[in-house]
Amino acid sequence: MDGAGVEQGRHAYFDEGRLPIERVRQPVLRSWLRCTDMGLVQGRLRGDGPLTDSELNALRQRRERLRRLCRPEMEMLAGEARETGSVVILADADGMILDSIGDTGFLSRAAQVALRPGVSWTEASTGTNAIGTAIAERRPIAVHGLEHFFAEHAVLSCAATPILDPRGAIVGALDISGPSANGHGHALGLIRLAVDQIEHRLFRDRFADCRVLRMHDDAAMLGTAREGILVFRDERLVAANRRGLSLVGRSWEALDDAALGELVDMREQASRGRLRLTSGTTLIGGWDAEGWGGGVELSVAARPLADERAQAIDAALAAHDGNVSAAARQLGVHRSTIHRHLARQC
Repeated sequence: MDGAGVEQGRHAYFDEGRLPIERVRQPVLRSWLRCTDMGLVQGRLRGDGPLTDSELNALRQRRERLRRLCRPEMEMLAGEARETGSVVILADADGMILDSIGDTGFLSRAAQVALRPGVSWTEASTGTNAIGTAIAERRPIAVHGLEHFFAEHAVLSCAATPILDPRGAIVGALDISGPSANGHGHALGLIRLAVDQIEHRLFRDRFADCRVLRMHDDAAMLGTAREGILVFRDERLVAANRRGLSLVGRSWEALDDAALGELVDMREQASRGRLRLTSGTTLIGGWDAEGWGGGVELSVAARPLADERAQAIDAALAAHDGNVSAAARQLGVHRSTIHRHLARQC
């Protein structure tokens, strides 16, 4: 939606009590409705103060595993954030900001609207915003300018993705925020790639008593954060990632319920590395260890996000005959990201 349309939508919703279905994106409008139902009132920011230094340090210690897990991606994204006058933010599952790094100038301006460690950015605390709304909707979302519930936050443009563990529970959220005047159309794509890699690492060394099935329709994607993963214990599905569930047409409700035989046709495993689903779809895949299915044993070592992104950039450039702008649009990244990639190859 364009800025003028959102402004008209705000007037309809907050001043006239009408639902601006054609003016405001549906996830944003759903968030406005949730915020209203929780008692938030436009123009009345809640006075919940930040945690004290000691409280924040104690929280960080409790969330240290999450912070360590996300640190490589935060450091990688920080370079992109500094170039666009933005910051990278890690929040826990409760929407409490744990860490923020990036452009130092914007960090100070963000603190003026309480976008800093030790402050809760759930919808209940701070209204519609990328962190809180991504957690509430359980999916990636960008919130730009006047789409924020509180007008005071219209100076921000934010994009966030929830981090899900192998059981589908939200363990945190990763966000890029910057000034709304700059525009950050590439941010959501970068955040989604980063969270894919974070979630992929959660499957390392956690399922010693289980069988881990990795699959994709492209063999080149096996071993990367884009592969589908299903985890079985006693032939029962007990964990997965989003891609794996999508490939077999199931949701998180299938955990502890779906049986191996309901998802994979175990009679069709003669071709080494081929995996036939009960839906009739044939994929490339195999088990992490010898055992069921006769598939190939796959390496669990994930490529760094930078390596995977480099491959994606090369593929996009090839598909568009070297056109940087077209490749950037396909990947959802800024052209400068591709130019830096090309410079490193020289």
